[in-house]
Amino acid sequence: MRRNIVLERNRTQLIDGPLVVTLVSFAHEPRSVGSHFSYGNAERPFFIVTNGRISYRPLMTPRVPWNPLEVMQLLLAWIFALMLGQLAFNLMVPPKIEGEHTVKDGNQTLTVTFLDSTQYTHAEHNGTYQFQGVGTALNRYALTLSPEDEPEITVTFMGTLRDRIGLLATNILFVQLSALGLIALLLRYHKISWSAAFGSITDSQRTLGLPLLYGIGFVVPALGLHLVSHQLIIALGGEPTSQEAVEMVARASAPPELALQALSVVVFAPVCEELLFRGVLYPSLRDLGHRRMAIAASSLLFAAIHGSLALMLPLTVLAVVLIWLYEKTGSIVAPILMHAAFNAINFAMIKLIPQIAQ
Repeated sequence: MRRNIVLERNRTQLIDGPLVVTLVSFAHEPRSVGSHFSYGNAERPFFIVTNGRISYRPLMTPRVPWNPLEVMQLLLAWIFALMLGQLAFNLMVPPKIEGEHTVKDGNQTLTVTFLDSTQYTHAEHNGTYQFQGVGTALNRYALTLSPEDEPEITVTFMGTLRDRIGLLATNILFVQLSALGLIALLLRYHKISWSAAFGSITDSQRTLGLPLLYGIGFVVPALGLHLVSHQLIIALGGEPTSQEAVEMVARASAPPELALQALSVVVFAPVCEELLFRGVLYPSLRDLGHRRMAIAASSLLFAAIHGSLALMLPLTVLAVVLIWLYEKTGSIVAPILMHAAFNAINFAMIKLIPQIAQ
């Protein structure tokens, strides 16, 4: 028996029958349905004869109504929110250090007692101190000690618990939650739901289960790529530096701080970054017809915002894998879960093996 088969856009058609004859195009959308399809000025029918099941799967991720210019405006607003948060925190919570602290002068460790004012005392010298930087560039983990009648000494320390928790809360509010708020405004402006913009869960195994395994499994190649980056930077005469977020995780010690760190790294960061880079930026470029450019641009920008040259290679590769997973599943939930699993394993490794953060 011959059946007329309609292949609709963005849907999967599964046909069973003893003999099915249908016409499929892999180049353009059909303009009519019948005994043959019309493709512009040329007709290029492609016959499939089978007695089995036919599965037609077009591009899985949804098309988005926004354009790259709107995405650029969103990213600029996000950067403004980040700077506003840092400025507000520095103005509302001035840096302050009191009591005895351990500081590092290169490879040398000093025990210094900081007084209420800008004075400090040490077993070998006394003097004044000040935090390095000003405004949004203020560094709460670096001090300049000015001993009496001696050259200045630049030292680093792990920061006060008050400052570390404050910076974490500021990061969650002004960086991660602000990004979610801006994306919500974008969806509201275009009158589109979250599921319509970023896909829904149609296959729980592929969307929920496998991404967690992918996230855990990617840790090993990521470490290898990180090592390659380190060696390459050293070979070119540079000096590899750690990501600030990694250093913050390594410094975390108090239970409230650890809880906030875990919430930020394992929950908010994957949700925020996947929605922003895979859900908003990537499809806006891809839908212009430049898929490879969209993959490259969104992946490189994703890696760059993490602020570490040594992480550019592993994070760029990770971003490409996350895009592939998004395309395969059609739901942003899949890359979010892979990202969360990857971050969770790294978070645990940094706390259990502190040397890995060096």
